[in-house]
Amino acid sequence: MKRDILKEAEYWFNFDQALFYNRKARKAFSIEFVDDKPEEEIRRRIEESNNGTGWTFYFNSPPSEGVRRELERVLG
Repeated sequence: MKRDILKEAEYWFNFDQALFYNRKARKAFSIEFVDDKPEEEIRRRIEESNNGTGWTFYFNSPPSEGVRRELERVLG
């Protein structure tokens, strides 16, 4: 199951934001992205390098700049 893949990779679920996140990896997956994508893509995204110091967000549609800033603030 896709959510088990994220849990095994130490992603936590944020109920308020409806996303899975990993502070160490600085990546976050929206619940919609996880539900809509195949397991192989979720695994590939978990394993890919996060180039840079900011967060990488995996959403079906990219978040607006304001939403992105708010998520970065909330997630730390």
